[in-house]
Amino acid sequence: MPVEVVLNLFSIIGNALKFTPDGDQVRFSASTVDGGWEASVADTGPGIPKENGTSIFETLPQVPVRDSDRIKGCGLDLAIVNYIILTHGGQVWVESEPGKGSSFVFVLPA
Repeated sequence: MPVEVVLNLFSIIGNALKFTPDGDQVRFSASTVDGGWEASVADTGPGIPKENGTSIFETLPQVPVRDSDRIKGCGLDLAIVNYIILTHGGQVWVESEPGKGSSFVFVLPA
């Protein structure tokens, strides 16, 4: 896996930690799939409305969060992750339901 992908995986994990309530857990999994890699990071945070599922990977959009005084960001992390994954021929997406957390998944060719 290219080093810049690994470094940006830390961005996804950092976001998951930022949005996960104290005492809850962030889950990471990785496996090989169809000659490539699949990794996911799941949190138990506020979740992301379906209508924001693709825009969060664009530069600067952020989904409003109830506890926004505690959760700060600049809106670049996921845009950078998206760019690097796509540049390496992969895909990245989010599976989420408001109030039930989010799973960020990416797949890279081997």
